[in-house]
Amino acid sequence: MIPSRRPPSDPRHDADRAVSDTVAFVLVFTIIVTSAGVVTTVGFASLQDVQRSQQADLSTGTLRAIGGEIDGIARGTRPAYRDSIELGGGRISIVNETTVTITITNTTGQVFDETYRPRALTYAYEGRNMSYESGILARGSERQRAVLVSEPSTIRCSPANGVAVVSVVQLVSDSGAASGGPVTVEARRIHPSPPTNVTQLRYPTTRPAPSTTNVTVTVSGPWQAAWDDALAAQGFAATGGGSMTCNASQVSIRLVRVRVSLLA
Repeated sequence: MIPSRRPPSDPRHDADRAVSDTVAFVLVFTIIVTSAGVVTTVGFASLQDVQRSQQADLSTGTLRAIGGEIDGIARGTRPAYRDSIELGGGRISIVNETTVTITITNTTGQVFDETYRPRALTYAYEGRNMSYESGILARGSERQRAVLVSEPSTIRCSPANGVAVVSVVQLVSDSGAASGGPVTVEARRIHPSPPTNVTQLRYPTTRPAPSTTNVTVTVSGPWQAAWDDALAAQGFAATGGGSMTCNASQVSIRLVRVRVSLLA
């Protein structure tokens, strides 16, 4: 029996097949490389998001702790504070961006009108900011309105009892900012001369205290939204124009100054 022979192959067919195999290999290789790049890019972006989230949590906890110590100094429960903190590539600074105007009225008209600049201790990292300002902890960014993180213990409005208390904690600093590595934060209460608590009382200044009808707090600056939320949480009501009012017959206004130093 004579074995069958394969017909001779067509050189053009072999060439076309070789080209097809080469194209298929290139396509598969391209898909593999592209997929690896996408996975790497997505993975890197996800890692960056995790790092930003962790840094945000760190800055929140750090400013919450420092703010709590400053509140303690303002209340007189501790004389001073000193601690070293890691900035994690961020920047900590004391900024003068907010004005707080407080007015008090009674049946005769306006009896008190003063404006304060409390100054904020802020931590900034890649466009995200955390702020402690007069007992108010807030976060925000260049594209996001300020959001209240925790309410102040220095402000209280109780219309049912006819009482309102507003204590403004003003930060005084001789060192504006620090960035990069660790920084030591020092805080100490500034005592008036003579060192008596009564001189911190801005209103009332006479005895017996005059009767009032309401106290209004008007805040302007990048952290206004957080201030408004904090005042609302403490019982104040919005009256328009960025003002928050508390109806009270007894009002107390205090100014407490705390010196804060940032030592790199």
